[in-house]
This record gives sequence, structure tokens and C-alpha cells, in this order.
Amino acid sequence: MYGLIKCLYDEQKQQSLETLYSESDSHTQLLIRSTIAEALKDCPRLIESHGSDWVLCTLASFNKPEDDTMRVYQAIMSNFDSFSIGLLDEHIRLRSPEQVADSCLVGLAFFRRYLEFRHRLKALPSPSYWSRVGSVAFSRLGYNRISEDFDSWVVFISKEMTND
Repeated sequence: MYGLIKCLYDEQKQQSLETLYSESDSHTQLLIRSTIAEALKDCPRLIESHGSDWVLCTLASFNKPEDDTMRVYQAIMSNFDSFSIGLLDEHIRLRSPEQVADSCLVGLAFFRRYLEFRHRLKALPSPSYWSRVGSVAFSRLGYNRISEDFDSWVVFISKEMTND
């Protein structure tokens, strides 16, 4: 977070914003992150090693409840190193509901074209199927708002974080 502040503002503004951020409650911190995400849109630049901060700031700009934003952030970050979609893991065991929810969200947001291609070429499940599966998985985990807004989250993440 502080690295992004240093990328965007001069020293005086940095100190003021860092103090405000550290003394704020979590809701206000999320609003500050949203503001930083908007500032990055206005002034694009390369960000060195602050990718996870950028992801959280970008998600905060969607103006959804904090617990939903943090759960979606967790879903994205859990799939950062490797990604696979499906109901079975590499050991042919059923995936946990968390893994299913996360992989559906990330798969649709970042790899929709690939999923569409696989559906057409190999008759594998369609993106709309994975959308329903992801929505149900979030609902079963108790994240009803994410479940209800699943497609909105997918569109937002795809629009803000990919070139599509």
C-alpha cells in the first residue's frame, strides 16, 4: 500500500496520506485504496512489486462491502501461482467449496476466452455453467452477496485487470 502511495504522490502528500491511512478504520482504508486505484487509472505507470496492493486497490474501487471485497481478493491471490478449473483436484479428489468458488471466479474473469474455446472444441462445460457453479459455491460458503453479484464481479475484474 505504501509503495503505491510513493509512486503517486510527493513527499508531503505521502506523509499525510500514510498517517490518514494508518489512523483510519478498515472501511476508510478501503475507500483510500479505491481512491488510489482511481489515481492509478488517471496516471498509468509501471508499478514495481506492488501487484497485490494494486489488486486490492482495484477491487476496492468496485464499491462493494468490505468483507466481499476481501473474499474476492483472497480468491484472486490464491490462484496467482497456478490455476486450474474443475470439480476435481490433481489427485482426483473433489475440491473444497472454497477452491471451486475461487477457480470459477478467477477462471471466468481472466480466462473466459480459453473456457469458451474449450467448450467449443472439446464440448467441455460452458462459461455459463462455471458461472452457475461459482455462484452456488459462494452461496454455500455464506457469501450470498458475492453469489448474487457473481457475474458483476467477473465483468468488473475482467474489465479492470485484463485487456479484454
